[in-house]
Amino acid sequence: MLKKAKSLIDVVNMFKPEALTGEQSDFYQDTAAIRDGASFEFHYGLYKRIVESTGYERLLVIGHGGSGKSTEMNMLKKKLSDKQFPVIHLKAMSDLDFNNFTYIDIFIRIVEKIANYAYENSLTVHDRLISAFEGALSTKSTKEYWDRETGATVEAGASVSASSPFMKFLSVIAKISASLRFASGFKEEIRREIKPRMDDVIAALNAFIEDINSQASRKVVIIIDELEKCRQESVRKLFVEDVSTFSGIKAHMTVACPIGVYRSADAAVLTGFFPVHKTIPMIKTHDINQRPDTQGVGVIKELVLKRADDAFFEENVLETIIIKAGGSLRDTCYLLSECAFESYMNDKKKVDMVSADRILKEFAVNVFYRARYAYYSRVNEIYRGDHDPKQDEASLELLYSGAAFEYDGGNNWIDLHPLLRQYIQNNPGVLGFDG
Repeated sequence: MLKKAKSLIDVVNMFKPEALTGEQSDFYQDTAAIRDGASFEFHYGLYKRIVESTGYERLLVIGHGGSGKSTEMNMLKKKLSDKQFPVIHLKAMSDLDFNNFTYIDIFIRIVEKIANYAYENSLTVHDRLISAFEGALSTKSTKEYWDRETGATVEAGASVSASSPFMKFLSVIAKISASLRFASGFKEEIRREIKPRMDDVIAALNAFIEDINSQASRKVVIIIDELEKCRQESVRKLFVEDVSTFSGIKAHMTVACPIGVYRSADAAVLTGFFPVHKTIPMIKTHDINQRPDTQGVGVIKELVLKRADDAFFEENVLETIIIKAGGSLRDTCYLLSECAFESYMNDKKKVDMVSADRILKEFAVNVFYRARYAYYSRVNEIYRGDHDPKQDEASLELLYSGAAFEYDGGNNWIDLHPLLRQYIQNNPGVLGFDG
């Protein structure tokens, strides 16, 4: 449980770059008004769409990594759970092989999570559903899993409870899911064998969801987050090639989509399957002419001061860190934590400017390497004042990597991460261009 910092080392731990959970909602900061002028917070709009819907909502959540999407998703989950909605929350970094996943992996993980939800809430799972999944998921590669569980059931004999078919299913689906996350080449075999049966998997999953809906008296909500942290090829394939199958789940779905993928021409098909698409704009910490945006900086400062008093920062240090993070809440938290640790190791009682400058320069190097050499020409254009949010490959890649951010000031504009701009200023000619 987060508690407001009482020491400099508390500041280090308080600002680990992680999304707030529902249990930490006291530290949540309203930001919608400064982002795009909205009168209600982003997660509340998603919540009302689901609660008031007569069908199945398909909500696409778009934003940069670090813009606050995951916190909004966690707040959405809390509000829905408080109203007794069955919420299935899939976090790509822990629930998938983030370097190599497909829509099949997502389906299997959802099945596993729904099965666990049913078990934890003592819901009835009919044998016909288990038989449907067993038929769809019994392949050459997974046969051993089913046989092993059947053998265990036979050995247990009369001691086996009436729920043993379901327990067998829970065990098998967990093994299949784990294989898709960790089993290297074996996962490719499982995918090849399951792919021709995906119609049966989807049918069984939708029947399962319908059963849960009837028992919970609320429709299942599936939230998928953290895709912007995953390998780009897997994410693009999911949203471009496999979106029709992926969106075949008959449940409310709220899915986070990286802004670089959404802005690409290939992703135009998305709107047909996810008709409601909401963007979380970055919080502007500067304007198009590089002047600090006092309102944006002020809102992020309010967020910070909910966790750590101003007394932990030397004059102007906090504002400098916020501006240099460019509105990325993830980078802001990372820099605050690292600057606090650097100050602590230097026997300081506060985050001081000397320590902060060293961390900012170090992080600027990391941001510079987010931009691939092939895109230096576009980096140079933006650096010199071309702020049009173009659809070219270079601009999209820079957005995806966090080397550039898109801001919404009535008219969208793109800019380099402030620390990338700083690095270029401090290293003339580093892009290979004169002047």
